[in-house]
Amino acid sequence: MCRLPWLLAVLVALTTLSACKTPRSVQELSDDVIVENVRTIAFYREYDPGVEHAMTRWDKPITIAYVGDITERQLKELDDHLDELARLSGRDFVHVAPDQADVVAFLAPDAFERVLDTYRTDYRRFFSSDDAMERVTQEMAGEALCFGRIITNSRSGSLEQAMVVIPTQIDRFLVRSCIIEELTQVMGPVNDSDDIKPSIFNDSSGNLLLSDHDRLIIRVLYDDRLQAGMSWEQAEPFVRQIVTDLRH
Repeated sequence: MCRLPWLLAVLVALTTLSACKTPRSVQELSDDVIVENVRTIAFYREYDPGVEHAMTRWDKPITIAYVGDITERQLKELDDHLDELARLSGRDFVHVAPDQADVVAFLAPDAFERVLDTYRTDYRRFFSSDDAMERVTQEMAGEALCFGRIITNSRSGSLEQAMVVIPTQIDRFLVRSCIIEELTQVMGPVNDSDDIKPSIFNDSSGNLLLSDHDRLIIRVLYDDRLQAGMSWEQAEPFVRQIVTDLRH
């Protein structure tokens, strides 16, 4: 989820050079740091701080639909990012009707309002009740630039459904960044952290695109040695070996 204060960070990043020693590349990070970053991003949740969760990911081809007023530029950005996610994860994306889709991306001017009226039929199924839908959407409208929501299988831990909401009246570069962050996070790396650098998962960093660090995290998460539902204790030795294998 892109928080509203992140917009200020982006504007600062685009107009000033930071004096801080922030890593510019994944090559500057040690294996241990990357392993810990995988843990932070894939085993914790933004809205449940301090509580470790089982990892989650898609264990099947992903059906997807776009809903809203989508320009040709935005359509290309959506398709290009899905192509990259497919390469990184090994999961195919298949376009279907919204009522048949595992993932629905809502893009429109004033999208937070329009998912509650114009697109309500396609949006409602991602919530347990009308009250929950109204409450969560209003909360996100007050604190987020855009947001995503996932639904997991309670037995396997695999992802079953997800949706993202992206207002398009904002700057087009921010729309693109929202497309990239939200669709990436509903692949399983769902947490945000200011400690992850360089990364689109860091809302204070001003990163607009996936970094090589982010790409590595996705590749680790979708390695065949890991399984949805694993605890960090179960996954850690595999994650360490995967990171070593991918980097050396």
